[in-house]
Amino acid sequence: MSQHPLHSAAELLRLIHNLIRLGTIAEVDHDAARVRVKSGELLTAWRPWIECRAGTTRDWNPPTVGEQVVLFSPGGDLAAGVVLAGLFSDAHPAPADLPELCRRLFPDGGLFEYDHESSVLRINLPGSIEISAPGGTSWLGNIDHQGDMARAGSYAQDGGSLTHNDVNVGHDHPHSGVVPGNGQSGGPVQ
Repeated sequence: MSQHPLHSAAELLRLIHNLIRLGTIAEVDHDAARVRVKSGELLTAWRPWIECRAGTTRDWNPPTVGEQVVLFSPGGDLAAGVVLAGLFSDAHPAPADLPELCRRLFPDGGLFEYDHESSVLRINLPGSIEISAPGGTSWLGNIDHQGDMARAGSYAQDGGSLTHNDVNVGHDHPHSGVVPGNGQSGGPVQ
């Protein structure tokens, strides 16, 4: 009685070896959200990569060429394989070595980091930030701003003081040289 070829020892060993393989990203097709993985002498066909979310909430953080990955192939069938990225390597080491940091580093030097020991969120961008919020934005806490500011629209302040170069220019600022009648007052008193 002969065995079916699928049940030969060599075929079973091949399937077992293909269940979980380590490799690196060889190519990325961003339009199709697929990658090819190089594992030893093997170069896979185009396979999907695993994201954190892929339902009505979706993430997009494509792997990069040379990134180390794990290829999972249900039943040992590489044609059904999926790719899990995120293994650090000598070429792409961990961007931090402190347990209190949650950090994402980008190729242009951009950085998002939360330090849960100090309760500080740090954002370091080589470019700019764009926020589109038609419903408005709310800030709770002090703001320390350095640099020029351009704005359009009304400005309303409720409470507190308003100064310019340490001179009170708020609603209750005094003026010098006040003359009764239609005359113009002098500048604010320092």
